Amino acid sequence: MRRYALKRVILGIITVIIVSMIIFVASRLSGDVTYLLLPQDATKEEVGRLRAKLGLDKPLPFQYLYFLKDAVRGNFGKSYRYTNREAMEIILERLPATAELAFAAFLMSVICGLLLGVLSATKRDNFLDTLGKTFALIGQAMPGFWLGVMAILIFSVKLGWLPTSGRGNISHLIMPSISIAWFSIASILRITRSTMLDVLDSEYIKTARLKGNSELIVIWKHALRNALIPVLAMSGIQLAHLLGGVVIAETIFSWPGLGSLILEGIYSRDYALVQAGVFVISIIFITCNLAVDLIYGVIDPRIRYD
Repeated sequence: MRRYALKRVILGIITVIIVSMIIFVASRLSGDVTYLLLPQDATKEEVGRLRAKLGLDKPLPFQYLYFLKDAVRGNFGKSYRYTNREAMEIILERLPATAELAFAAFLMSVICGLLLGVLSATKRDNFLDTLGKTFALIGQAMPGFWLGVMAILIFSVKLGWLPTSGRGNISHLIMPSISIAWFSIASILRITRSTMLDVLDSEYIKTARLKGNSELIVIWKHALRNALIPVLAMSGIQLAHLLGGVVIAETIFSWPGLGSLILEGIYSRDYALVQAGVFVISIIFITCNLAVDLIYGVIDPRIRYD
């Protein structure tokens, strides 16, 4: 187990380095930031001095090595857009807003997806199962941004029940979290139903029933625990995606999160801001995937890492 965990950590570090290289090169291929920071009538000498000050006059490999050296210490440079503030400082300011929205959507996704998936599997081929499959189909087909716009029109503009945008109390959280969680609920519902159907046909489930266990114990203790492996993997991916920032939802609801901040940095060619944001998102993805892999062995003792 320790050897496997060490391998996963090393693989995660390599992944972060590769991602940082891709983002580093891609951000610079988008254009020269000096032309955004200087007036249009700036001379070549002024452009050259600014490029030298920012380190943009050096070859890309050297720029990347300097960037990597500073990134290890959490120093990604200063943001051009936010009056020369430290990029990581701005990222950390926005991260709690994204975490709040992401965890609200994640809890909604897991609870609703598991309950609906188990209900659909245990009531196979009846009305509830048909209703669950229909919801899963619509949930994965309906775009989240469309649902968000419709929610604003109905519950904010027409009925006036909820605020249209911003971050404040729990009323501001309802519509964004639902629009984000909609697709995740449908995904978890489908995979829960599928794995539960496989598990419910297993011999040990029949044995558990023959021993006189109640149906609730058979379903929620024996069947669901063994069906959680693929559900856990799906949930971990969804959580990492949500923590990375759902750009469209944050834009629609003017939610001051990490995704919308990185989008602003891309538009303004703010290298430091984009690199810091992508680095944080990469760490989040890798950490979530590593945690899911390690939890596998806790849920299912049959899994062994050699």
